[in-house]
Amino acid sequence: MTEEFAVSKPALPVARLSALAALVIAPVVVLSASPWSANSSLWYLGMLPAVMGLFSSPRLALGAAFLTPTWMGLGLLLQGLPVAGALYMAAIGAAVGLSALRGWHVMGAFAGPLAAYALIGAPDVAVSFSVVPAGSTLGAGLALMGFVAAGGLWTTVIGRQVTAIIPLNPPPDVPLRAAGYFAGALALLIGIATYVEMQWLDAPNAWRVVLTFFVVVQPYYAATSHRVVARVVGTLAGAVLAVIVAEALTNEPVLITIVALALTAAAPWANLTRPYWVFVLFLTPAIVLQTAGGTEAIVRGAFERALFTVVGATAAIVVLTIGHQLIARRSRRSLGQVPDAGGGRMGVGPP
Repeated sequence: MTEEFAVSKPALPVARLSALAALVIAPVVVLSASPWSANSSLWYLGMLPAVMGLFSSPRLALGAAFLTPTWMGLGLLLQGLPVAGALYMAAIGAAVGLSALRGWHVMGAFAGPLAAYALIGAPDVAVSFSVVPAGSTLGAGLALMGFVAAGGLWTTVIGRQVTAIIPLNPPPDVPLRAAGYFAGALALLIGIATYVEMQWLDAPNAWRVVLTFFVVVQPYYAATSHRVVARVVGTLAGAVLAVIVAEALTNEPVLITIVALALTAAAPWANLTRPYWVFVLFLTPAIVLQTAGGTEAIVRGAFERALFTVVGATAAIVVLTIGHQLIARRSRRSLGQVPDAGGGRMGVGPP
C-alpha cells in the first residue's frame, strides 16, 4: 500500500467499473484515430491531475480540471523569459507545498509539472488539420487549454461515479511546519531548475527534471528518500517496457494508444494496492507511449524520461539531505544549548 492512500475493500462491481473505465479513456482512443491525434496526449494529460484530485474529493478534481489548463496557458505566455518563468514555477512549487495543509499536494504534484511542460517543453497542438506549436498563436494556446480542460472535466464527471462505488480515504493533512519546509524546498529546487533549463539548456524534455522534483519531494524527509529510490527504479523499468511495446507495435499507433490507456487504468489500482515503484512502472509507459512521432520518438522519449528522472532524483536527494542535516543540527542546538558553568560556553547535549 502506498503511503498516501488507503481504500476500503467491499465487493466491487467489476462490470460497472470496467464500463466506467472504458468511458474515461474512450475520447483519447477516438482522438488518436482522428486528424486531431496530436491532441489526444493533451486530453490525456488533463486527465491526470483530475484523477489524483478524485482521491480527495470530486470538488478538488473539478478544481484541477480548471487549474491545470490555466497554469499551462500562463506557462505559454512566459516562454523565452527565464527569470519570469523561474519565478512563476517557484510560486507554483510553493503553492503546491502549502496545499499539503489540506492534503491537496498529491493533485498539485501532477498539475504543477504540466505548467513546466507548457513553459519549457514546447507542446504541439492540432488546429485546422495542421500541427503547430501551442505557443505560436493565441488560437493554438487556447486550443491546448481547451483539450486539457476537456480531459479533466470528462474525467471528473466519470470519476465521480467511480468514487461513489469505491470509498477512498483522502491524503492526510500536513502540519504547518512540515508544509512550510516542503513549500520552501519545492520552490527552491523548481525555481533554480527552471531558470537553468530556460537560460542554458536547449532540451525541451528537460522539463522532466521539474516533474521529478514535484513527485519525489515529499513533506517528510524519510518519505522523500523512499520516493527517490522508488521513482528511479519504476521509471527505468517503465521506460524499458515502453520501448518493448513501441518496438513490438511499430506502425500501429491506435494499438499503442490502447496499451497506454490500459496501463493508465492500471496505475490508480497500483497506487492503491502496490508499492509506489509499481505505480510508476505502469504510469511511465502510459505517458511515454502517448508521445507523437512514432516508434523512434517514443524510444527517444523513454530514454530522455529515464535520464532526466535520474538527474532530478539525484539533485533532489543531495539538496534535501544537506538541508535535512542543517535543520536537524540547528534543532539539536536549540534544544540542547545550556550555559556552561565553567566557562560560560554553550554546549550541545540532551534537553
